[in-house]
Amino acid sequence: MSGLVCLQGGAEFGPTCASVDRRLLRLHPGPVVLVPLAAKPGWEYDTAGANGARWYGRLGATQVTVAPDARRGPAEHAETVAMLAEAALVVLPGGSPARLLDAFASTGLDADLHDVLARDGALCGASAGGMVLCEQTIVPEQGPPRLVPGLGIVPGVCVLPHYRNGPPTWLHTVTLPPSIRALGIPECTGVLVEPDGLSWVGPVPAVWVSAAGTVEPLPPASA
Repeated sequence: MSGLVCLQGGAEFGPTCASVDRRLLRLHPGPVVLVPLAAKPGWEYDTAGANGARWYGRLGATQVTVAPDARRGPAEHAETVAMLAEAALVVLPGGSPARLLDAFASTGLDADLHDVLARDGALCGASAGGMVLCEQTIVPEQGPPRLVPGLGIVPGVCVLPHYRNGPPTWLHTVTLPPSIRALGIPECTGVLVEPDGLSWVGPVPAVWVSAAGTVEPLPPASA
C-alpha cells in the first residue's frame, strides 16, 4: 500500500469532521469520487452521494462526483471504474457493512480501490466504509454480531465506529484472532494509516480497545 487510508468513526459530512477532510484534500488534491455502496439502491444511495458532494464542495474541492450505483448493471459499473481510475480521493460513506461487503463481492470494485492506493491516491471510509477496509469487520446485521473478513486493505485491524467510552457489548460476543486489534474511532475522528503507523486527526483521540475495556490511545497526527 503506497497511498493514504483514512478510517473515520462516522457522522461524516458535518462541521466537526472538517479538520479530517480538509487534511485529506490538502494531501490529495484532485478529483473526489463518492461511492456510497453501503446505502440501499435508489433514494438512499442518491441522498448519501448528494450529501457528500455538497460537503466536499463546501470545503473547496473543485472536482467532486458521485459514482453511479455499480450494482445496477454493466454500464454503471464501467462508469464507476473509469471514475476511480482518475480519482485522487475515494470516499466510502457509512451505512450497512454487510451491504457494502456484498456490493464489493458482486462488483469486484475492491480491486480498483487497490489501484487507487497503488498510484498514491487516498481512500476514506466512514463507519461501515472504514470497517470493511480492514482485515476483519463486525457485521451487526442479520442476527448476532459476527466477525467476517473485510477487504484487507488495512491489515491487523477491526474498526469499532462511533466509539464512546468503552467497548460495545458485542465485542464480548466475538473472539478476535491474536493478530487483530480492535480500533475504537469516535465520530468525526479520522485515523490515518501510513507506512510508519497509525495516528488520529479530529476532535477526540482514537484508541486501541480490549474486550476487558482497557484502552491505548493512538498518537495524534503531526501538523
